[in-house]
Amino acid sequence: MTQHQNTTSPSAEIVSLWQHQAKRDISAIGEMRGYWESLRGGRLVPLRSEIDPREITGALEYGFILERLQPGAIRFRLAGMHLCDLMGMEVRGMPLRSFISPTSRARFSAMLERVFTQPEIHEYVMVSEDSNGTCLRARLLILPLKSDGGTVDRAIGCFTTEGVVGLAPRRFRVLETRVTSLINGAQTREFEADEMPVTPAPLRAGFAETQEAFDAEPRPQLRLVVTDNPDA
Repeated sequence: MTQHQNTTSPSAEIVSLWQHQAKRDISAIGEMRGYWESLRGGRLVPLRSEIDPREITGALEYGFILERLQPGAIRFRLAGMHLCDLMGMEVRGMPLRSFISPTSRARFSAMLERVFTQPEIHEYVMVSEDSNGTCLRARLLILPLKSDGGTVDRAIGCFTTEGVVGLAPRRFRVLETRVTSLINGAQTREFEADEMPVTPAPLRAGFAETQEAFDAEPRPQLRLVVTDNPDA
């Protein structure tokens, strides 16, 4: 009997699986965006009550629903398992800013408000480096929704990563912010590089929020703003 030997190395199999996962993560972003656009139609934003999870099965693992309770208080109402893996715990009820590193948190929180108040579509390109030097790249998409009362105080989104999750919790530094106005369609991109190094925060028990030892905003080395306004 002729025996066939598998010449594929374990490392090659790992790379193949990682590439497959990366493609699936990227497609989740596209699926979520396409579904939101289909619900929106000609309106400013769709309703939260119109969301049907059965229509976005490929994005559920990376998806989430946010609620804006008041200015500065934006928390997860629902979140997929990938977000829990990144944080190392259940994230429902936690603020979205818990995923953001202290060097980016102040500006991120200020920008996030505009999703609801303008309203706008936001997409963030981010990176996380843990204590072992493992680099994890991420894309965060946030799409506004109206509650039944007609207020834009909900959002649906998708949080995907490229690389090995490694040691949780993972907190991310914002590299690029892409903004699309839903009023006039203007698109803006901002690129930032922070002076302060990323220091991974320790795992916190339960739903405790990260304590911020200081409120000073980081001073970026570079902020390049590119605006594409279709009406210009």
